[in-house]
Amino acid sequence: MNAAQIHLALNHAPLFLSLVGGLLLILGMIRKNDSFKSVSLYMLVAAALFTAPVFLTGEGTEELVEKAAGVTESAIEQHEEMAKIALVVIIITGVLALAGLFLRKKETIGKALMTILVLFSLGSFGTMAQTAHLGGLIRHTELQSGVTGGATDSKEKEEEEGKSGKNTNSLSPLQQVADSTGVKEKKKDDDD
Repeated sequence: MNAAQIHLALNHAPLFLSLVGGLLLILGMIRKNDSFKSVSLYMLVAAALFTAPVFLTGEGTEELVEKAAGVTESAIEQHEEMAKIALVVIIITGVLALAGLFLRKKETIGKALMTILVLFSLGSFGTMAQTAHLGGLIRHTELQSGVTGGATDSKEKEEEEGKSGKNTNSLSPLQQVADSTGVKEKKKDDDD
């Protein structure tokens, strides 16, 4: 397996573990069910642990896809910046969940910690969801709706077409390359 395969195989685990862990923690707090709370805490620790290989394989994945057609550097950078934020939030969540496993028997500390942990688990889900969305925009152009650099690039292309009076979509790939580099094709004289 290469970095991209590992990245893609594991990247949704922290997302769903933080969501389900947070919801299960809320349910455990409402029902005063220690089993639900314990399972949720383990899930939140697992979410933090799964984030490490996902984050560490991100750079290798970038190396594999950055030269692919349709991939923009701005989309990769947005994903990378959000991933850094999500990593910090989910690590804090994992550490708090680990502390919760050790301190859950202490009434005063445990209750306050669980309340804070609910907020961090939902924050983890939110930041991981945004990171996943931005990651999807890197290769899935059908998801782009004017938010990323890909849409800006197409706007710039339309403006260039308007200035030059050409629609490059009707040109052959060779003509598009020649046109974009400023090289003019020589036409053969049919009079020979």
